[in-house]
Amino acid sequence: MARFHSRLLHFFTFFCTTFVICLSSSSIESDFWITDSDSEGLLFHQDYSPPAPPPPPPHAPSVSCTDDLGGVGSLDSTCKIVADLNLTRDVYIAGKGNFYILPGVRFHCPILGCSITLNISGNFSLGENSTIVAGTFELAAYNASFFNGSAVNTTGWAGDPPPQTSGTPQGVEGAGGGHGGRGASCLVEEGKLPEDVWGGDAYSWSSLQNPSSYGSKGGSTSKEVDYGGGGGGRVRMDIKEFLDVNGSLLAEGGDGGSKGGGGSGGSVYIKAHKMTGGGRISASGGNGFAGGGGGRVAVDVFSRHDEPTIYVHGGISRGCSKNAGAAGTLYDAVPRSLNVNNYNLSTDTETLLLEFPYQPLWTNVYIRNCARASVPLLWSRVQVQGQISLLCGGVLSFGLAHYATSEFELLAEELLMSDSIIKVYGALRMTVKIFLMWNSKMLIDGGEDSTVATSWLEASNLVVLKESSVIQSNANLGVHGQGLLNLSGSGDKIQAQRLVLSLFYSIHVGPGSVLRGPLEDASSYAITPKLYCELQDCPIELLHPPEDCNVNSSLSFTLQICRVEDITVEGLIKGSVVHFHRARTISVQSSGIISASGMGCIGGVGKGNFLDNGIGSGGGHGGKGGLGCYNSSCVGGGNSYGNSKLPCELGSGSGNESSADSIAGGGIIGGYGSPKGGGGGGGGRIHFHWSNIPTGDVYQPIARVKGSIYARGGLGRDESGSGENGTVTGKACPKGLYGTFCVECPVGTYKNVSGSDSSLCQPCPAWELPHRAIYIAVRGGIAETPCPYKCISDRYHMPNCYTALEELIYTFGGPWLFCLLLVGLLILLALVLSVARMKFVGVDELPGPAPTQHGSQIDHSFPFLESLNEVLETNRVEESQSHVHRMYFMGPNTFSEPWHLPHTPPEEIKEIVYEGAYNMFVDEINAIAAYQWWEGAIYTILSILAYPLAWSWQQWRRRMRLQRLREFVRSEYDHACLRSCRSRALYEGLKVSATSDLMLAYMDFFLGGDEKRTDLPPRLPQRFPMVIIFGGDGSYMAPFSLQNDNILTSLMSQLVPPTTWYRLVAGLNAQLRLVRRGQLRVTFRPVLRWLETHANPALRIYGVFIGLAWFQAAPNGYHQYGLLVSSVEEESEPVSSGNTDGGVQTALLSR
Repeated sequence: MARFHSRLLHFFTFFCTTFVICLSSSSIESDFWITDSDSEGLLFHQDYSPPAPPPPPPHAPSVSCTDDLGGVGSLDSTCKIVADLNLTRDVYIAGKGNFYILPGVRFHCPILGCSITLNISGNFSLGENSTIVAGTFELAAYNASFFNGSAVNTTGWAGDPPPQTSGTPQGVEGAGGGHGGRGASCLVEEGKLPEDVWGGDAYSWSSLQNPSSYGSKGGSTSKEVDYGGGGGGRVRMDIKEFLDVNGSLLAEGGDGGSKGGGGSGGSVYIKAHKMTGGGRISASGGNGFAGGGGGRVAVDVFSRHDEPTIYVHGGISRGCSKNAGAAGTLYDAVPRSLNVNNYNLSTDTETLLLEFPYQPLWTNVYIRNCARASVPLLWSRVQVQGQISLLCGGVLSFGLAHYATSEFELLAEELLMSDSIIKVYGALRMTVKIFLMWNSKMLIDGGEDSTVATSWLEASNLVVLKESSVIQSNANLGVHGQGLLNLSGSGDKIQAQRLVLSLFYSIHVGPGSVLRGPLEDASSYAITPKLYCELQDCPIELLHPPEDCNVNSSLSFTLQICRVEDITVEGLIKGSVVHFHRARTISVQSSGIISASGMGCIGGVGKGNFLDNGIGSGGGHGGKGGLGCYNSSCVGGGNSYGNSKLPCELGSGSGNESSADSIAGGGIIGGYGSPKGGGGGGGGRIHFHWSNIPTGDVYQPIARVKGSIYARGGLGRDESGSGENGTVTGKACPKGLYGTFCVECPVGTYKNVSGSDSSLCQPCPAWELPHRAIYIAVRGGIAETPCPYKCISDRYHMPNCYTALEELIYTFGGPWLFCLLLVGLLILLALVLSVARMKFVGVDELPGPAPTQHGSQIDHSFPFLESLNEVLETNRVEESQSHVHRMYFMGPNTFSEPWHLPHTPPEEIKEIVYEGAYNMFVDEINAIAAYQWWEGAIYTILSILAYPLAWSWQQWRRRMRLQRLREFVRSEYDHACLRSCRSRALYEGLKVSATSDLMLAYMDFFLGGDEKRTDLPPRLPQRFPMVIIFGGDGSYMAPFSLQNDNILTSLMSQLVPPTTWYRLVAGLNAQLRLVRRGQLRVTFRPVLRWLETHANPALRIYGVFIGLAWFQAAPNGYHQYGLLVSSVEEESEPVSSGNTDGGVQTALLSR
């Protein structure tokens, strides 16, 4: 038991009295309702600032560690509480040291409102399984730690709540206490909604950012015994640095059991630089017969990691399980966010949201997990910098259900709703950038007061409704934006008695979604749009709609889409008077409907008539209504009325307006560039009045219709009772266009008058069309003759579609005159040639020396040709002298095996290329050489149908590939793989060539001239063994052959005379023509014998030996055949399989 001096007790009594007085004066709140006339001044004069409260009184002197608390140590160094301690008075503990409560110690003051205050400069810790029990716990320290199992518990130990608050419920209903949220009440009153009944009321809204109020006690079900749970206490912490919470910080309402209401949660305020831990912080309402409301928690922590779980939900109601106490408030000071979270406890009790601060604005507001929040003021502005989120059953209501006279403003960056509801009783002015709804509803009840009959929803960037989301108003509703309005799918709706959608860039009405105005099942007190049912005059706004897009209740439009660029309709747009104003494009898909059916007048100008027995006739409009007959007694249908060229009247109903069986006629669909029409018993009138019909070169279709347009009369009991058909008309089309939608006259017709009838398109005169010509379509139609045409083939020439010969013939007067002129010209030419022949023959017979015979060289009498020959020969010599290596492409250049180069450069060129750039070059070459799939598919089809065509197709595609490779290497590729700067600058050093059969390609590498290498290019003996691959594949169309060129001849001439080499190539090609594919082993033997008996004996004297070899591409096994040229010394050495050309294996063939 703590020991206190008498002087300390007197001083502490004075302090408590002063503190209560100050708290009362500073915590008075004016809880008022919009029905209370005394609070009207407070509602509309919020700029009044009360005087600042007086400063709090100084604390009582601190107790000592050893004498008063029974601890060990000193408060100025380290004080340790080692044993249980029960206090009987408020305690103030101050010092410059540390304060530790060791594990398992109970530090209790079990008195209502008892206060424990610690103000130390050092560290504080509450050991494992230790507890602190009090009404108020305040801690100021440098660091603080609450270990596992520890608890600061103020549950049910609250002192008196602030004066002039109604947090404790009256009566014996066992209702819950209120604080941050209202307490629940299980009382059910007839004529009241569930949310109209609650227990204790909420208070201390103005201090939710720094809560310091006690929770309220719950009500009782007995007058004799108070069963109500106590209110939650207060927990306040001001930690300069680190706060570690692994225990519990509790300010929950007390449990009222089954006979008492739960107490409301208290207050928790935590301020620290950093907070960690996995503990629990709670100011939840207490459980009871009716649950208590949640308290208030504020957290001002700069850094939070593995943060404790924070609860402020309402208490569970045992007497009405679906109506828990309302959630309290959780304010996070760093992001300035308000959280109202009931942790999925179902409730009909609301959390009150009053004035929102303006300096600074809050950032976010979250209402989630079955929490219900209410703004009950006559006028209020809910404004945040970030987003307002309603998630998982959250409900936000504005105003009072029975007094729909309020006006509210909602301003935020984003409004996000998921499985939630917003209810508005009055008018709403919403301004956001993004508005997203997922399975949510926004219900606006405008009541009967015309001053709050119009609500505006503005979302500048995006409005998206998904999963059966609904926006509904029983009054006037305007939805305004600048971006996209998307009703995604089935069940998504925007509907109101008068609906205006304006200024969006695009509106998409998805399949199954609905735009409707007015409501289909409007209540009796909903505002009803005025319809012009008895007038035959068109309202002026139908002919000249206003330029602005405001919601104007004086206009006759019930659904207006104004100044929207693109409108896509896959769902339903329905209204009595539907108006599209200044829309660029309206696209109605196959599933889309724009309807005014049954939305017109029950009576009207052409209303039907009734017999005495109640049998009625059909209403009339575009056609007369059908007869109504019974037992040979008939009554005539409604009369036809209106102008087919300008229909603007609503359809008439079929019967008496006072009868429940009466059916309304059709409404109006209208707009500049949109249809107008309706229907009743008789067919309605549909008229398309296009505001601007483009013609000529700027013509474009003003409508694309793939569906059907009907204005048929309704069916009666028999054929005589059917209503007459209505009318379908369009604006008179200009010249060249016809029909309802002003389309171009058919090809071969013209229209030179204004009108829409198809008969106005006249056939073009047949005599103006040449016999080899056909008529062509012209943009905007043909307005005058002659009609434009073109020749049936490019071989014929305009304007008469003659061939070049025919044009020549008719230029000279026609066939007869041309023939006469041609015969005369031939005779004249024959005479001239005869004279010339006689003259030349006479000269040839004169005696003289014979002309000099020139050799096969170019005639030197033409010096310019001789000069060109020298240049060509010089280039060939320079080219052969700088040649380094010839690398052959692998693959036979077919669609299945195209040409390709290996990625590993041969040893011969590694000194002149960069290997990395070479790999990239090879990738590009292989990509160009590869064929597309469709090329091979066409070859396969042609091979089945006509093989010669397939061969031609293959050769053409091969030629295109070779040309593309040459162009790429010659001009497109930057030659980055070559080390020579001169080669890269001049795009030299690489050359692609191929054999004539296009089956073998090779690439030659040349020096650039700036390598400064004496060993390059290598001489012929240094290139041994040298590979020369045959072209062809041994087939009839492509026999094997050795392709000889200048480079190969120049290289071999270093050891072998050119004449010898030419004879060897000619003889070898003659032998190779006899090699047949499929019999290579047999047909190659004569070639081997020829090499042994003719070729090698002639070459041996020059030290050269050639052998027949095969070359295999490692990846796919394709064989290429050719010669392996080596020196005579290497003849007897075995040729091992090796890499002679980057990925090609070589082996000599023997007999």
